[in-house]
Amino acid sequence: MNIKRIIILFICVVGWQSLSAQRNNVEYSSSGYQEGVNTQKKDGFIRLVDDVFFNIKDRDTKIYGDSSLYYEKRGIMIVFGNVRIKEGDSVDIRARRLNYYLNDKKAELREDVVYTDGKIRLTTNYLDYFTDTEDARFYNGGTIVDDETTLKAQEAFVINAENRIKFYEDVDLRSPEYDLLTDTLFYDRTTKIATTYGPTKTILEDGEVVDAEGSQFYTSLKQVSYDEGKIETESYDITATKLFFDEIKQKSRAIGKVKMYSEEDNITIYGEEAETEDETGITKIWGDPVLRQIMDDDTLYLTADTLISIDSEIEEESRLLAFNKVKIFKSDLQGIADSLSYFMKDSAIYFYNDPVLWNEENQMTGDTIQVFSKNETIDQMKIRKNAFTVSQDTIGNFNQMKGKNMTIFFAKEQIDRIEVYGNGESIYFALDDKDYTTTGMNKIKCTDMKVRFINGEINDISFYVEPEGRFIPPHEIQEPETRLKDFSWRIEEKPTKKQVLNTKYDLIMSDSIPPKTQPDPTQLNKLENQKRVEND
Repeated sequence: MNIKRIIILFICVVGWQSLSAQRNNVEYSSSGYQEGVNTQKKDGFIRLVDDVFFNIKDRDTKIYGDSSLYYEKRGIMIVFGNVRIKEGDSVDIRARRLNYYLNDKKAELREDVVYTDGKIRLTTNYLDYFTDTEDARFYNGGTIVDDETTLKAQEAFVINAENRIKFYEDVDLRSPEYDLLTDTLFYDRTTKIATTYGPTKTILEDGEVVDAEGSQFYTSLKQVSYDEGKIETESYDITATKLFFDEIKQKSRAIGKVKMYSEEDNITIYGEEAETEDETGITKIWGDPVLRQIMDDDTLYLTADTLISIDSEIEEESRLLAFNKVKIFKSDLQGIADSLSYFMKDSAIYFYNDPVLWNEENQMTGDTIQVFSKNETIDQMKIRKNAFTVSQDTIGNFNQMKGKNMTIFFAKEQIDRIEVYGNGESIYFALDDKDYTTTGMNKIKCTDMKVRFINGEINDISFYVEPEGRFIPPHEIQEPETRLKDFSWRIEEKPTKKQVLNTKYDLIMSDSIPPKTQPDPTQLNKLENQKRVEND
């Protein structure tokens, strides 16, 4: 064999060895060349160039790159260029640089890192990946895209054994239905439940804002719960210990220390539990609920077993309903009833089923009573069926008036006149102006009557259509004649402010008007800038 053939054979053998080799269960190759540098020493390495390939056979892990330094004795691979890790059938990671540690089964990927596992796509510049557990961690900022949801954070852990992803610091979750900002978020990929810890702000697509101290999202916001949450909308705010939303059932619920505030109506409603049906716009509040409406110089308080708020696109139809054990307190009006409806547009209140109202010393009863206000003070009152008014004078006599229907007109929070329509009857005691003794009793029947007042006291009475009456001197007055039929003096049922507020008294008395909470400008600016970029 001549020298030339020996040299050619030697070059072929050496060339074949440079392209492919296998040691320590690691197969490696390159299409360019391999160069050994101090390979007998601990810090020695093999340089591989062009189409570098490593196959870690016991892990089914394949690594690709443009070039590499393989520290075989130390079990370290440093790969440059178009780096790629292929783990099994699902995990695929690409980067510009890779440090892989065989003993720790750890891959450190840097620059333009893209991680995919068939379900999510993660991008970052700093990713650590563990091939034995298939866990991953990114830091210094990263983005995960899952279907239509994008989530950004400063740090995250993909934990394969728990099938969970944990996000930390400046967590920003974006979806078509909502944006969410928080510090810590755990996402369970099996149950698809996302749990946040610490201050959490959710901005819904309709502009509503929810602030909370924690939350749980079920299946892409179809069901959500918040801890110590606050909802802000254009028309009202709601705070509670727990807030629940069910997009499937179109319902939301608030539990514990519920507080609803309408800035437009200056109304706050307190309760222990509330439920809203989105489709109907109906909200029910129970648990010693109390409504407070602050006016210029007065405050209206209202309570019942259950309050129901009905929100309508037609402003005149928006109203509040109260059921069972209704009580109302205002400086010029106190009352009780079985049920009530309150139209906020014109401040009209309708009392039903045995209502009793008091204005100063006057008591009004009937089957139904309607109260109308003007300039936030009582303007007139209409009593329908079995109308009856009673007032007690300074020496204890009861002046009375009744009829089928009655309208009471007010001026400066006092009764100005009363008009009775149908089956009118009245008893009025005359007093001596000097010693305030009874000088007689007027007892009259007629169809209609009109009574005029001055400074809250009767000034004159007009009787219409066949009036029948008589004046009874003091010595002829008999007790049965001093009461009209169905007379009932129910002053002991007149509610005080404390009785109306009940268990909410201390809370409401110490509660100020809640200011409109402004979202954190830094976070909102970030969202607005991101949306502007997307729109561009």
